Amino acid sequence: MTSRLSRLRRRPLLVNVRTVLDRVPFRPLDVNCLYFLEFDGVPAPHANLLRGRAEVRTASVDDLDGLTKCQNVRRAFLNRFAAHDRCAVAVLDGRIIGYQWYCDRPVYFEERYSYAIEIASDAIYAYDIFILPEYRLAGLRFRFHCLYLRELMQKLGRQKIIGMVDYGNRLSMNTHLRFGFRLVRRVIVAKVLGRSLVLNESARGRDVPVPGWVRDAEAVGPRAAERGERPPAPARTELAIGSAAAVRPARTS
Repeated sequence: MTSRLSRLRRRPLLVNVRTVLDRVPFRPLDVNCLYFLEFDGVPAPHANLLRGRAEVRTASVDDLDGLTKCQNVRRAFLNRFAAHDRCAVAVLDGRIIGYQWYCDRPVYFEERYSYAIEIASDAIYAYDIFILPEYRLAGLRFRFHCLYLRELMQKLGRQKIIGMVDYGNRLSMNTHLRFGFRLVRRVIVAKVLGRSLVLNESARGRDVPVPGWVRDAEAVGPRAAERGERPPAPARTELAIGSAAAVRPARTS
């Protein structure tokens, strides 16, 4: 019990709140904070990091069974293919062991909260990356980012990548920061009895400080320095609901 309480104290508050809400039948309420990041330019190839035997290629509807063996969300995958979003899969010995999705349409509706993500004509939105646990140290993220996405952006003539991280997802946030992304926006959303609301949205045009829940945020610096970039200084982000923007319904797809 002591060990469990210690772990709970170390977790961000909103993560604990969402864990409790997940246990409520029919899940009438959900609250989350979405962090949006941007990467300027086309990823460098980093050939020395592209280790492993896995092949990364474009997926099609024919790969649906393999995708659902990673994550059983068949309907979501079908909807994405129907919307002409692009999917990259990592294949090893004939088995799909990971995937990532990309959208180059003007607007992508975040599936859980129906939040409209605007995608500029020179940008691409990279979302929903999943790698089977036993392959998560095999360099597949580098293959998706530095190989597949690089070639896709060159093909489409895009010069910017948009990403999104949920509140409390330290691993994803640190990975984005190490890859050279910068925080550009924070959006607090809620879903009440199936209706999505935007509770707070940070001002556009100004970078957002790295949130306080990011563990070892200062460790981002060395790799950023190798690219000649200045790492963002860690800072605490307040969740002041309703302080910067009026509460409004999210757009529905």
